[in-house]
Amino acid sequence: MAKAKESTEGGYSARDLAVLEGLDAVRKRPGMYIGSNDGRGLLHCLWEIVDNSVDEAMGGWAKRIQVILHADGSVEVRDDGRGIPVDAERKTKLSGVELVMTKLHAGGKFGGTGYAVSGGLHGVGASVVNALSARLDVEVDRGGKTHAISFRRGVPGVFEGDGPDAPFQRKSGLRVVGSVPRTRTGTRVRWWADPQVFTKDAAYDPALIRERLVQTSFLVPGLAVVLDDEREGGGAETFQHKGGIGEFVESLGGEAVTGVIRLHGAGHFHETVPVLDDKGHLSSQEVERELTVDIALRWTAGYDTDVRSFVNVISTPKGGTHVAGFDRAIVKVLNEQAKAARVLKASDDSITKDDVLEGLIGVIAVRVPEPQFEGQTKEVLGTPAASRIVSAVVTKELTKWLTAPPRGEKAAARSVLEKVAGAMRARVAARTQRDTQRRKNALESSALPAKLVDCRSDDRRCARSSSSRATAR
Repeated sequence: MAKAKESTEGGYSARDLAVLEGLDAVRKRPGMYIGSNDGRGLLHCLWEIVDNSVDEAMGGWAKRIQVILHADGSVEVRDDGRGIPVDAERKTKLSGVELVMTKLHAGGKFGGTGYAVSGGLHGVGASVVNALSARLDVEVDRGGKTHAISFRRGVPGVFEGDGPDAPFQRKSGLRVVGSVPRTRTGTRVRWWADPQVFTKDAAYDPALIRERLVQTSFLVPGLAVVLDDEREGGGAETFQHKGGIGEFVESLGGEAVTGVIRLHGAGHFHETVPVLDDKGHLSSQEVERELTVDIALRWTAGYDTDVRSFVNVISTPKGGTHVAGFDRAIVKVLNEQAKAARVLKASDDSITKDDVLEGLIGVIAVRVPEPQFEGQTKEVLGTPAASRIVSAVVTKELTKWLTAPPRGEKAAARSVLEKVAGAMRARVAARTQRDTQRRKNALESSALPAKLVDCRSDDRRCARSSSSRATAR
């Protein structure tokens, strides 16, 4: 009977269940954390470490970030921030460096005093990169000393030589490898991607890396970002921009219809979140958040749209609630102002999102403590309040710009309304033409009885004859 029962259940029992401990889950399902195990996943690992350095810069603690593509295939990120904590965490007794590199969901971005806003939110970025690396080295300058630790596939230890294939001995804990002036602080992370995880053709794309670093230099004004490609044919570049996203929009080119329009504002909202108390226990509390909005826009004479969105300097290519609020507000404002300025008649169709976006170049940047992203790849913002706050800021600031434009921008404000109204009319005309052509094609292709066929003709004699027959009847 026991054998029969086991057969009917397909041999499925508790022995078939597996529990993945620690970083094993990352190595087993890397796509869950970095999207894929090809070149795109490699880049995501790089951004996880870069974003940690950018968080230091946003807080005002770092002024320089360097990304090095080494000739041996490894990648290194350096910053002059405060340095990862090297003291022991009281619960695990691990140093701060070893803790954030080996434990998922460990870090200083869970509502403590370490960061006001940040891009690294889930506490898994550095540990995921560590888990997916054949070798990872960390050096921290802090307290007048240089502290170091190495890992092989997430396991701490010491390498007896260079590169990921050097002999390795497991050993926990930081070691002091040098001394520095007490005023010098910073973190250096270097890693070799694990060939057991990533595909053979996975490689870092220097063009994509350069684009992302340039973008970061615009989003954090004054930050110096260095790309040092030590591979054959590479070189070193430094990116630094003090003009912020306004300069970013100008760099995207296009024949300008307007100057750069800046929309600034902020809003508050409340949310209930679990908060760690002094004993490490979670309890739900209602906290007040502030979300700041910084938007730069410019309409061009062309037809292409290039609107980019960011949350705490993290790119959100698939949008989210902040972009939804922007879209809703800008369409509403332009409809109202176009009618108020009599650019649109009461009988005209309403302006739509596609009309507004035609020729629009823009950057939408919001900053908020602990934003809710949809997934670890952070491509979509899910914070509900962002839609309302961004919409309110755009409505107020854009209406102000259109009704009381800055000196020299009055004609440009009118041009914006005329441009979007023109796009609406072109869209309506194209739709009408398509509908007419569709009806014509339907009539020409229809197999109607002889007495019901289309009787249209360009021959006037035929038309008079038809009219006479109709009169006679």
